[in-house]
Amino acid sequence: MNKTTSLLIWALLLSLAACGKQEADRASGANAGEKAAEHSYIGGPDGRSEDDTPVAAEQAASGLPQPDMKKPLSSYPELQSGQQIMFLYVAASKLPPDYPKLAEWISDDYRMTSDNFRKNDLLSALKPQMEQKIKQAEANPYAWMQVDGVSLEPYDFERKGFSVGEFAGNQERYFYDVSQYRLRWANADQVQFVSVPDEAKAREIETLRSQYVVKAKVYFFAQSADLNSRIVQAYVTHVVITDQSGRMLVEYGPQGG
Repeated sequence: MNKTTSLLIWALLLSLAACGKQEADRASGANAGEKAAEHSYIGGPDGRSEDDTPVAAEQAASGLPQPDMKKPLSSYPELQSGQQIMFLYVAASKLPPDYPKLAEWISDDYRMTSDNFRKNDLLSALKPQMEQKIKQAEANPYAWMQVDGVSLEPYDFERKGFSVGEFAGNQERYFYDVSQYRLRWANADQVQFVSVPDEAKAREIETLRSQYVVKAKVYFFAQSADLNSRIVQAYVTHVVITDQSGRMLVEYGPQGG
């Protein structure tokens, strides 16, 4: 073999080795790209990102304070005035209390006097009372209220229960003494239906329902405050359906529990 032939063979071998290295590099790069794509892909098959999924939205909503579902119902104070709603609102809002504005709602003298010195004296006298009410609402943001004339839909034989009109739509509850502050049921969808599989009990409730003599005790937790509308978002923890005398007909909680 002469020198020229040896050089040609050597050059051919070098060329083949270079081509092999380029193919390996391309394959390695493709695999790396697949790995990167795998780690950056956080959406589902429909292309939505993880933050758009219902589960993620539910987790975000869980940032709100949650009620103690084991809290004894006997420890819930009865809600009987708009002033109570007002102080629950202030406590839930976490904002500094506007004491002059609050004083206008709880004192006719303060609201009606035009003497600024007397107004200041009244505010000084009222402020400790208001502070105490706010502290109580912060320490125990629970209450129950009596709802008269609760409307129930006719018995649903497929679902074996009644739809409860009180929790349909965006119902609001308030008292006339301070009607600007109101309650709205935060989890109305979870308590819109009461299961009554017992036929005898269902017949009794159906009779009372048709006579419009059904009441309810609604137990709730002041979960948050709507800062744009003076509304307390009240999470319903328990519902007791009664007759006119207060005798319990059925009780249930969120999702029928």
